[in-house]
Amino acid sequence: MPAVRMDDPQHAQLLDIARAGERLVAVGERGVIVLSDDHGQTWRQAEVPVSTTLTAVNFPQPDIGWAVGHAGAILHTANAGESWSLQFDGPDANRQYLAWAESRVVALEDAVAANEDPEQQEALEYALDDAMFAVDDATDAIETGPADPFLDVLFINANTGFAVGAYGMLYRTDNAGTDWRIAIDGVANPDRFHYYAMATGVDGRLYLSGEAGLLYYSANKGQSWVRIEDLYDGSLFGSVDVEGAVFAFGLRGHVFLSPDGGVSWRELENDERTSLYGGVALTDGRALMVGSGGLVLAIDTEGNRQAWRHPSRASLSSAVQAANGDIWLVGMKGLMALSEAKPL
Repeated sequence: MPAVRMDDPQHAQLLDIARAGERLVAVGERGVIVLSDDHGQTWRQAEVPVSTTLTAVNFPQPDIGWAVGHAGAILHTANAGESWSLQFDGPDANRQYLAWAESRVVALEDAVAANEDPEQQEALEYALDDAMFAVDDATDAIETGPADPFLDVLFINANTGFAVGAYGMLYRTDNAGTDWRIAIDGVANPDRFHYYAMATGVDGRLYLSGEAGLLYYSANKGQSWVRIEDLYDGSLFGSVDVEGAVFAFGLRGHVFLSPDGGVSWRELENDERTSLYGGVALTDGRALMVGSGGLVLAIDTEGNRQAWRHPSRASLSSAVQAANGDIWLVGMKGLMALSEAKPL
């Protein structure tokens, strides 16, 4: 079913916003995608083939982009968001996950049979139990239909991209979405915690953040991942690279800074204990983060802060800086300008 047509789609709940060259593209509830070609002054609705909520959008090139959302939907555009096609969905994801889980059970059964070390045997048996539970979960998902959402999408070039989401969903393409394949091997997440966001750094590193303090980096385009341990046990909703410095942010206003590509981290002071859900690098060298209650927070690498609150007090989920320098926010009440927010 196509997206619902709205008279004022820019006021629908919108969850992410990105630049496609000089165009702005925002996505949100019921499949709504809106476009602006005048730096956010006017908006119009794009043609979208699904009516499921869309959670994230990304453009590696001005004309080429992807959006993801509920029910495992992955959409593609080749005309800067004017029109979209469905590349992948929940049934595809469920079938791939079941095949992966079944192959893991076979591999672990072979490993258990061949192993003679008691300590290793116990660990393998625990892993086998988890794999068998995963088969049961995947079988149930196929029977009940797609439900798990993708929560972010990131392309590192026009061909290679990732879609991540609930319950440890991680899929990858290397051919511009013609094929998407499950890519969870090599990522330590046995509890299947949610992945909320993926970001890239100026040095090409990738950062994956999620539930229960999950934070990883990859220095080889996602072929393998290193877990950043003991940083924080609350959810991390995203990260943003500003000229090589990486900011990670999340629950209750926690913000962490790494000056060296994720190797070392320190927590930055933040008096605003409000959860931060999205972020963007600004041209002035600061990271801008947005969150609950209309909070907007800009921080530089020295920890200097500037905060605003939008008068709507609506929760905000993402932000973008337009080509003319204006900053736009999206959230529960649609599109809002930073210029409307009040300094704190």
